[in-house]
Amino acid sequence: MSAKIPDVIELEPQFKPRVWGGRRLAEWFGLATDEPIGEAWMVAGENRIASGPYAGRVLAEVLPELGEAFLGRAVVERHGYRLPLMVKFLDTAQWLSVQVHPDDAYARAHEAESGWLGKAEAWVVLEAEPGAQVIYGVKRPVTRAELRAAALDGSILELLNFVPVQKGDVIYVPPGTIHALGPGLLVYEVSQRSDLTYRLYDYGRGRELHLEKALDVARLEPMEAPHRKLSPGKLLDESEFELVAVLGTFRGPKSACFLEQVLELPARGRVLAAGKASGAVQSLRLCAFPKCTNHVPVS
Repeated sequence: MSAKIPDVIELEPQFKPRVWGGRRLAEWFGLATDEPIGEAWMVAGENRIASGPYAGRVLAEVLPELGEAFLGRAVVERHGYRLPLMVKFLDTAQWLSVQVHPDDAYARAHEAESGWLGKAEAWVVLEAEPGAQVIYGVKRPVTRAELRAAALDGSILELLNFVPVQKGDVIYVPPGTIHALGPGLLVYEVSQRSDLTYRLYDYGRGRELHLEKALDVARLEPMEAPHRKLSPGKLLDESEFELVAVLGTFRGPKSACFLEQVLELPARGRVLAAGKASGAVQSLRLCAFPKCTNHVPVS
């Protein structure tokens, strides 16, 4: 390969119309559309590269060429030449479906054609209208049969834990957590790169449900929704990823690339090569790391 391996790859966002989407993302990015844009994919393998020697190409096609020098040895050893995380913004005007994601073991055993990862995710609430809520787990212990019957007859909402949220809340959602974002939210989401979503309930909107698989993986005991507040420093350190809020200078670990998102316009997601520095930025940015490294230095 003749092109020099870049330290930073900037990506063009991908905008996804959703039945539950709002108007904030279209206004934020200046999109000329009347469709309800629910998601802006900022960093994902499907995104096109915005500038540099690989401009116009899809990131997933370029990563094997960039190899270990860009992704880091730990990422390649664990995930191959694939980006194991993704970053998106979500704008909710309606409730999202009540859903659950599998863990890696279930994904490998039952979804070999769909991917190699389950899905853990984390939300950072950027805007929240008064009274905004999310669903996070069940509010009391339930049985598989009880949850199945409630999903079928529409009474499932009576079993679920509704949690008020405010701007600045940081919430980790492990695999197996029954969850949904409510209306009136603008959210930064980092997750494992997986499309495995099992819907339990969709408010009669007619989309496909995945009851048996959802029941296979759903946690049937109540869970506390861990609330942290957005501030500079390490926000999350989970088995799938770490999330760090940075204001100032920063150098990523040598063992893994990382995903960076500045929380202001012009909003463009970036992937930074393993061990490379990200220069000083005066606005707060969120940096997500695949869990292949033990130490994330922040200065």
